[in-house]
Amino acid sequence: MQPYLCDPWTTADRFPDRPAVLVTDTQEAYSFRELTVRADALAEGLKRAGVPEGAIVSTDIPTGPRFFALVLAGLRYGYGVFPVGGHHFGTSTAATLLTDTAAAVHVTDGGRPLGPLPCPVLLDDELAARSEPAPASPESMDRPRAGYLIFATSGTTGEPQAVLRPRPPRPYKGVAVAERYGAGTDRGPHIMANPTYHLGTLGPALYALQAGSAVVVQRAWSPGNFVATVDRYEADSAMLSPDRLLELVEHGKAPEHRLRVVFHGGSACPPEVKRSAVDLLGPVLHEYYGTSRGTLTEISSDDWLRHPGSVGRPLPGIRIEIVRDGHTVPAGEVGEICVSLRGADRSSDEDRFMGTGDIGFVDSDGFLTVVGRADASGDPDQARLEHEIRLIPGVTDVAVVGGDLTCYVEVSKRRSADVTPGIRAAAQRLGLTLHGVVTGPTGSLPRTPSGKIARSSLGTARPADADTGPGR
Repeated sequence: MQPYLCDPWTTADRFPDRPAVLVTDTQEAYSFRELTVRADALAEGLKRAGVPEGAIVSTDIPTGPRFFALVLAGLRYGYGVFPVGGHHFGTSTAATLLTDTAAAVHVTDGGRPLGPLPCPVLLDDELAARSEPAPASPESMDRPRAGYLIFATSGTTGEPQAVLRPRPPRPYKGVAVAERYGAGTDRGPHIMANPTYHLGTLGPALYALQAGSAVVVQRAWSPGNFVATVDRYEADSAMLSPDRLLELVEHGKAPEHRLRVVFHGGSACPPEVKRSAVDLLGPVLHEYYGTSRGTLTEISSDDWLRHPGSVGRPLPGIRIEIVRDGHTVPAGEVGEICVSLRGADRSSDEDRFMGTGDIGFVDSDGFLTVVGRADASGDPDQARLEHEIRLIPGVTDVAVVGGDLTCYVEVSKRRSADVTPGIRAAAQRLGLTLHGVVTGPTGSLPRTPSGKIARSSLGTARPADADTGPGR
């Protein structure tokens, strides 16, 4: 099927009562008509409040109908929308992020105390009420350049950082609907089982919504709840971070209603875990790799089975080079992953190739494998060790941290074998000395809201029932 453009306003015109966004535990819901009317009203409210086109609007509204209405208002009417996780408020992090992005206003639903912020705060309901009389229809208005989303890094190794993106040069047109993404007005809902403010979790949901699919937000996570939600709503797509994909694999039960696409990404997924997920769900996994600036690569289940461990080849318009000691290395050699973004996605003053801080290699067919994250000095050996440990049967996740190289490992609850000898052998092959190995069951390490291991917390945290000791 050839791609075609679609947007929520087109869906609202054709199917006004079609469900657009639903939250499972609160039953808060908007149809496409309600969603787009709300988005138009919020945009008009921002204009009447004196927020200029092109300004950055931050928000802490939880993922759901009101949140997506604000995002769509920003995309269509030319605002930068910066979602900031609620856990950052009450600390200095939120104010720092808003200062760094020069946010013009913060929009909230009033659900939490925010503390002092460096910009005015407006309630979304009050903004929507400012839109009377009703704004002119978009067709009769001069269309501004499209808005865009801004994301913060996960903060796995320190404080989160806002990553600014250039504003698109043309008006908002929606998305090109492609068969492989399992979304459209003829498709079932998308399950947003990681309802967090992260490109990897929000991106697939926003794409599905713009393509005409409903988005079902599952805030209370459990594998059983996910299976029941897919079956209840006859969903066609979902997004699962690697830790939740693993929990589903260990749960061992798939939905009776077969999903067309299961997106996953955000951190490395051990090959054993992914093979088990393909066995459980079918060849429907669609993995992606990127940064807070955008998605860089994608890979289908079929391609992954031919290139296990890979995250795919670059998307059109994107180039990837592997660099070590300032030089591009040939296929198969490990180095820093450097990327050249599409012209529309980078500023005129940016270098053509930018380092990602991730370590990896490209095979002879052009498929990228992400080994891990470089340490503070840029040394890839720590990331290479993590990669080797993920290949050990039974290991479901790992983080090697600290100057003295302490290894924190999660082990599948279905495995009884001791993984420590394999870990010690991997370190020896790379010429590294481990201070200690800490093992615990799957799900025992501290995580960020997006599902990544919170590395900055590992110095003071031990998994429950852990084994530890020098050289273990």
